[in-house]
Amino acid sequence: MHQRGKAPSFAADVVEEMSTETAARMAKKKRTQRKPSKKLPVCTKRDLRTPKRKRRKCTPPKSKAVPQRPSPAGAVAAPPVAAPTPSAFPTPFPTAAPAPNPSPAPSPSPVAGPTPVRSVEPDAVATAPHVGLAVYSGPFQEAQAQRLLFRAGFGPRPGQAAALAGLGVREAVSRLLNPGATALEGPAPTGGYLVGGQFAPYDKWGHIHLEMLDRMVRSTDSLTERMTLVLHDWFGVSRAAVEAKLTIEHIALLRANWRGSFRTLLKQVTVDPGMLVFLGGSGSSKWAPNENYARELMELYALGADRGAYSETDVRQLARAFTGWRHDWSEALRYYNFRLDPNRFDTGTKTVFAGTAAERRGNLNAESAVDAVVDHPMHPSFVVRKMWSYFIPTEPAAETQQALEALYRASGERLDRLVEAILLHPDLYQGAAMTKPPVVYVAGLMRGVGAGITTDAWIWRCELAGQHLGMPPSVAGWNDRAWMNTSSFSARWGMAHELIKPKTAAAAAYTGKTETADQALTAALSAWGNPVVSADHLAMLTRIASRTWIGRTAGDNYGSQASFLANRQNVLLQLVGSAPDAHVC
Repeated sequence: MHQRGKAPSFAADVVEEMSTETAARMAKKKRTQRKPSKKLPVCTKRDLRTPKRKRRKCTPPKSKAVPQRPSPAGAVAAPPVAAPTPSAFPTPFPTAAPAPNPSPAPSPSPVAGPTPVRSVEPDAVATAPHVGLAVYSGPFQEAQAQRLLFRAGFGPRPGQAAALAGLGVREAVSRLLNPGATALEGPAPTGGYLVGGQFAPYDKWGHIHLEMLDRMVRSTDSLTERMTLVLHDWFGVSRAAVEAKLTIEHIALLRANWRGSFRTLLKQVTVDPGMLVFLGGSGSSKWAPNENYARELMELYALGADRGAYSETDVRQLARAFTGWRHDWSEALRYYNFRLDPNRFDTGTKTVFAGTAAERRGNLNAESAVDAVVDHPMHPSFVVRKMWSYFIPTEPAAETQQALEALYRASGERLDRLVEAILLHPDLYQGAAMTKPPVVYVAGLMRGVGAGITTDAWIWRCELAGQHLGMPPSVAGWNDRAWMNTSSFSARWGMAHELIKPKTAAAAAYTGKTETADQALTAALSAWGNPVVSADHLAMLTRIASRTWIGRTAGDNYGSQASFLANRQNVLLQLVGSAPDAHVC
């Protein structure tokens, strides 16, 4: 179809709204801004009724406890807990000062960062049937395989979706859960921002982000990297409040242990140095218990806010169980020698969830306090619903929720079993699309074009899009409802442009040549790894590809057929990677 009238300027469609220098300066300014500290006001009743994420910063009042939700069978007091003494709680931390980290600290090969250590044997995964849970039985073709790869990872490499589709949904999910030996495949990072050819996450700002992004793009165990991202958001430990070494070790802990028991992981996170510093647990004493971790453990990590699961009294009682932890600090070693000091631990009797079937009383310490929270009857529903939300945007049906809770408890709170059941569920394949988080979007583009990390611009580009790995904006993690707005979409447009620049078409390549609409569209899709696109997206691309040069007329912006064809191809390249369809899965 011939296009009449003045031809549009295709080149203008792919000009970024923001130069690299300006964007980098804005990101740097944002990083260096510091708000003056001030005493927080006491929360009003209105504040306490407002969800945590929308609530203004304030200090909870020490007032009468919120009434507990009664047990259906009436108030039943559990027997006292024979908790171990503080010194009996196992700690993995050294008692002597560790050697300082070398500078720089390059990542080992073939897998950057700490070597993953699985808590369970992979053969134990995906072997038992999920009683009462539906398993997807519809067509499992390339489109369904691509959705699975984006939700349980970071999208397919060229040909991977088609290969996975040939396995069927059960085998496909099993392959993701049991990938075999983990390695990094694809182009290794290059560029002058590296130190000795390696990332330097201990020393250079933003290199934690780059190293995590590199693993997302190149790891053969995409599900582990995706679950690392999920748990990084779940716990929210941020480099903005914790030094690089402790942040790196915290992320490595999540990566190494997601396949095991969530109860065990919570116990590990509770005494993890990164978390102890992040929420002030290291320094909490029997004379001045710090309530931060006790509150977030129940509100964000294990029970959920505004559900009647716990009260302010429970926060204060639980905080006493987390006292006694301390560390040393020096200019050379920074934070080190994390340990439990029995002299600072509150050995008195604590009572949590009083007057309910979940009541626990005794000399609770960090370990038994976590057990009390995980044993709470409202814990499974919280974990199931929160984990489900990372993979499926709609609420689970009541029967699905109940079956997943039963599976979670019966498996010993195993996260891998829960995730497996979610990945097999029909709602993942038949339900609504999800918006990709910024790093999932860009990692997917990089996997599609076979690109590696060649610039540290990915730090500020992802930050402008709303996600800086290693630096969640709050203890609640990222706000996934804010992924798409005018600013973040502009940043995503820039991401696609950054990746497609090496493939930019020049007029010289088209001199004396012709190209049909089908050929132009095929070339553009091939450049991005032939992703599956929706009918609406394909129709839009076809309309663009069908445009033809109007010739040397007053309305001509190109001057030649070759210039027009090059511009048409560049527009197609940009729109394959940045049109709305590319941002959802």
